Amino acid sequence: MSLRLSSSFIVGFFLSLATCVAQHTLMIAAAADLTALEPELARHASLRFVTGASATLAQQIENGAPYDVFLSANARFVDDLASKRKIEPNSVKAYAIGRVGVLWRDGKPHRIRDLAQNWVRFVALPNPQLAPYGVAAQQALEHAGLWEFVRQKAVYGENVRQALQLFESGNADAVLTSAALLQDKNPQVIPPDWHQPIIQKAGIVSASPNQAEAQKFLDFLLSPAGQAIFAKFGFSPPNQ
Repeated sequence: MSLRLSSSFIVGFFLSLATCVAQHTLMIAAAADLTALEPELARHASLRFVTGASATLAQQIENGAPYDVFLSANARFVDDLASKRKIEPNSVKAYAIGRVGVLWRDGKPHRIRDLAQNWVRFVALPNPQLAPYGVAAQQALEHAGLWEFVRQKAVYGENVRQALQLFESGNADAVLTSAALLQDKNPQVIPPDWHQPIIQKAGIVSASPNQAEAQKFLDFLLSPAGQAIFAKFGFSPPNQ
């Protein structure tokens, strides 16, 4: 006896299957400094990342973008969305502390004060108006007494990844950006006491239909296994 299925039944079945899969694939709004971590994080859950400046992602969430989890490089954006009930307040957690790295055109280590030398024509930075790493880079340069020299030759990316792209495209002789993006390039890391801590926070989007799965993912980020991934890419633990 053969079983004959109508085309409408088959189409309906696969649409239902696709919907089921989609419901268990979390949409993650991720700060640009997490780009290098995405493949490793995706081994532990079904994830789809949308990466960008934290300020831009926060605005998208406020406007109703269908994300499940927000991983921000700037704690303020998560806290602000939680106060507006766009992020579940009880889900908000600090998950890492970022570090600023420096890379030079010749690939060699230099004294940080060499940024003021004439041979350094342009220095790429994340925009301090948009990115916490830009704020931290400016604070570090102020601490070193170099900001007045560097600001005259600074070129800005919207986020840490765009700042690195300016450097890699030959439009800067040095770059200060997220150390996590430079891990395979042996960067110099700015001492953490030169700037305010880059506290990175996460939260579950209130409108997400996948609250349970999102919470499991956040629990993983704070677990020893999740924190080991962050440490591998140069982040400090959130309780440091």
